Amino acid sequence: MSAPFRFLVRASVRPLARRCAALTGVTAATVMTMTVPLQAQDTHGALRHLHGVVEAGESGRPIRDADVVVSWRLRTGDRVAEKAARQRTDGNGRFDLRDLPPQVVSLRVRALGYAPFVRDVDLRDADRLLTVHLDVATTVLQEVAVRADTAPERLSRVAATSTLDAQALAATRGQTLGETIKNLPGVTVIQFGPSIAKPVIRGLNSQRVLVMNGGLRQEDQQWGTEHAPNIDSFEADAVTVVRGAATVLYGPDALGGVVRVDHAALPDTGGLRGTVALNAFSNSRQGAVSVGVQGADLSLPGIGTTGYRVRLTSRLAGNGGAPDYYLTNTGFRELNGSVALGVARDWGRAEVSLTRFSTELGVLRQAHVGNASDLARAMSGAPPDSAFSYTIGRPNQRVAHTTFRVRTVRTFAQAGDLEVVYGLQYNHRREYDNHGPLRFRNEPAFNLKLFSNALDVRWTHPRWKGWRGTVGTSAIAQGNQTLGKAFLIPGYDLWQGAVYAQEELAIGRLSINTGLRGDAIAQTTIAFADAGIRSPAGTKSWRNLAGSLGAAYLVRDGLDVGVRLARAWRPPTVNERYAQGVHHGTAQYELGDAELSSEQSVGVEGTLRFRRRTVQVDAAAYSNRVNGFIYLQPTQPIQTIRGAFPGFRYAQADARLRGVELATSYTPHTRVQITANGTVVRGTNRRTDEPLFDMPADRLSLNTRLLGARGGGQDPSSWHLGMGTLLVRQQDGVPNGTVYTLPTAGYALLQLEAGIQRWTLLGRRADMSLSVNNALDTRYRDYLSRYRLFVNDAGRDVVLRLTMPF
Repeated sequence: MSAPFRFLVRASVRPLARRCAALTGVTAATVMTMTVPLQAQDTHGALRHLHGVVEAGESGRPIRDADVVVSWRLRTGDRVAEKAARQRTDGNGRFDLRDLPPQVVSLRVRALGYAPFVRDVDLRDADRLLTVHLDVATTVLQEVAVRADTAPERLSRVAATSTLDAQALAATRGQTLGETIKNLPGVTVIQFGPSIAKPVIRGLNSQRVLVMNGGLRQEDQQWGTEHAPNIDSFEADAVTVVRGAATVLYGPDALGGVVRVDHAALPDTGGLRGTVALNAFSNSRQGAVSVGVQGADLSLPGIGTTGYRVRLTSRLAGNGGAPDYYLTNTGFRELNGSVALGVARDWGRAEVSLTRFSTELGVLRQAHVGNASDLARAMSGAPPDSAFSYTIGRPNQRVAHTTFRVRTVRTFAQAGDLEVVYGLQYNHRREYDNHGPLRFRNEPAFNLKLFSNALDVRWTHPRWKGWRGTVGTSAIAQGNQTLGKAFLIPGYDLWQGAVYAQEELAIGRLSINTGLRGDAIAQTTIAFADAGIRSPAGTKSWRNLAGSLGAAYLVRDGLDVGVRLARAWRPPTVNERYAQGVHHGTAQYELGDAELSSEQSVGVEGTLRFRRRTVQVDAAAYSNRVNGFIYLQPTQPIQTIRGAFPGFRYAQADARLRGVELATSYTPHTRVQITANGTVVRGTNRRTDEPLFDMPADRLSLNTRLLGARGGGQDPSSWHLGMGTLLVRQQDGVPNGTVYTLPTAGYALLQLEAGIQRWTLLGRRADMSLSVNNALDTRYRDYLSRYRLFVNDAGRDVVLRLTMPF
């Protein structure tokens, strides 16, 4: 572990460890309220102290502004008077009521959107520490918006999770989803210039990281490392990252983790309203505009009052720039649109949506060269034709992704919620060459069409004999057509079916979370024979079980710990089995292995959460053993009619992945906030005892933010100023004899930010922020940059973000 990380761990964790050394047990919150004597030595007549925290029963997250009322009867002679004490919870869900009588009192807790909580609390013998968990209201209220896909949030008690809410997204939203979340603990990105950034969770990416978009699996040929999720980042209202195997609810694609993109609930009251968001990026001279309108004043025949939302987003960017030159042919264009309709009734809610994501993006020209000599020169010098341009030439890609989604939730007063989600997705990817016979023809080298049908049915049942959870089934039917002149993978059909259950049981301070899932998958490839390539037809099927067992223990008010065991598996994808050719976006020649077996993973992780008024700490440590780990092994360069490319072949080995993640926040004053996030990942080939390929380097992010307010009234504007640094250690964990080893030295980047919220502009409220990434224009190459063999990473980038409602 590097020196900065040792310092961070000592500063943040050791004070807690000294306080908790004598405590044992496992992790986080209970579903029911618990009372525990704190001072058994108290005298019977002393005044009492009742304090604790209010959390959401589904997720364990603190509930702010919950109304906490304690009432009791006071007898004076023959007269009986009703007395009460009241308080609202703070931002951490905490309440603290003092000077209460030593008797049995009545506790009532209410919060908007949750069922009321009522319980008698005995204060005769001692003070009490309570944890109150509120259940989501089982009736649908017209003024309450319930977020979709809440069942998975129960994982936050026993698994490491991070969430960016709407406000955080507005301040960090970048060109891609990967860029938006890359500073979360445990998360990095595989970068392909300014237009492609793919999430990496705990060293795993692509087919091991599942993206859920509005409750639906995102199926957009995610098996390619350069195939970033085709999602409009302006659509997201919140993004949650579940780190580690989350297979019980999501399936084999989530062996590494889940990125869940949530959309805001459709309105059920009010007329037309909307927002305009403008982004400008200096590095690529990119401009982005997104306009969204919504309302609930639409009346449809036979349906009645209907909520609606419409959004249109456009981006235009030129070549990205390193500190000394531009990255030739890395501009992109993007045009996205969506429309959604929904109703909320006494029986529940339903919505239907249609989205379209389309982009055209250039591929770094230096990565596509004619012969081995050109390849060597490209890897040893700056681009010869460095200049800024909005022109997108060859090589380039055109991608369109269309999604039709229907979702309904039926609420039963005594039987929980029944959720049904159906999605139809069509992904069309075309990739164009700048070498070979297709160079001067408007005909794609790759022309891939992916059709996906998915159906998920979930029943979230109420508490039964202490157990509460979700039972469900899912099915996927998928077909891929390979229509281009060049070959990378064959066409294929895929079928998948699954049943699963995730349950939770509360026993005092202990909460147990367990789940089991069974999947059956069949993969049928279509024969291909052309240009010397022979790819046979055939069907391969897999069946296996995945499971998890976790426990959470509330040690004391504000401190909980947890542990989780998970067994996961993943069958090889078509590209891992049958790839044979130039992978266009990655500019590398890939060769698959049809005999690859399934990956089998067994992992354990521990989590700790500490909450105080000024200090918050989230820590996680994990060890994951993966038998049959599939990876790309470098080989000598390959010369083809399309040019010379670095060679890679899919191989398999038993692996071990271990790591530590730490996120801390310190608020010494209401106007000052200091945060630190650290990530360490180690991947080892257990057969050779060498490091695995493509493991992210150790990194530490430090940020300080100054907060303030201006103006008066009920809704004053607020402002912030911030400065931070990203420290990345040199990646020396590279296997011996790697053909394309390029030393990636450690680096430090300076980040600056400023912003104002609820500012009056042109008579309207507006939010505006200005950030400067890589403010010192530092030259560096990140180990996970796929262009690191050829060019430096991005230089200084000044980003302006403006959001105005109307």
